[in-house]
Amino acid sequence: MKKDEILKYIPLETERLWIKCPTLDDVDMLQSAKKAREKALREWMSWSDDAGMSRQGVVDYITQSATNPCAIPLIGMEKDTGKFAIATGVDSDDDDFSTISTGWWLAEGYEGKGLAFEAMKKVFDLLKETIGTKIVNSQFYNGNTRSHNLMERLGMHYVETVPKSHTSHLTGEQLDVIKYERIFE
Repeated sequence: MKKDEILKYIPLETERLWIKCPTLDDVDMLQSAKKAREKALREWMSWSDDAGMSRQGVVDYITQSATNPCAIPLIGMEKDTGKFAIATGVDSDDDDFSTISTGWWLAEGYEGKGLAFEAMKKVFDLLKETIGTKIVNSQFYNGNTRSHNLMERLGMHYVETVPKSHTSHLTGEQLDVIKYERIFE
């Protein structure tokens, strides 16, 4: 399924969230949320170098994703409050979204409430049931137990560990990259 067809199914709705594509109107909100979580994001996110953490990084991500036929950024907004809760998205290896990579991060104060599972389960349901995705890939860095636990809850399985292949943007430490996948049958 091509990106323009997939976008017809978005926004997605869960019990507590509206999941939509971000627009340039969301830049300041997303930048504020990144600043509030800067330490955690710099520790665990591959994109969290100085450019990625900048406001221009948000603008560039939204703008470039809009024209990329293989990328769909998503953000989850709390239905009750309208506040930003989670950022995620899907990046495909090709323009039919049969194999995708994904990741996520939560806004300050949303950890441990099940919102990441709720959002990602809905995204996985869209991938499997509507888009026809066959493989979902994700990865985390050694020590990020929250992402590890969520991947397992989402039915993902361990693939491999790539030793000391990510440099933490927070500490400069070389971390193992642990790769997971889910194959939809």
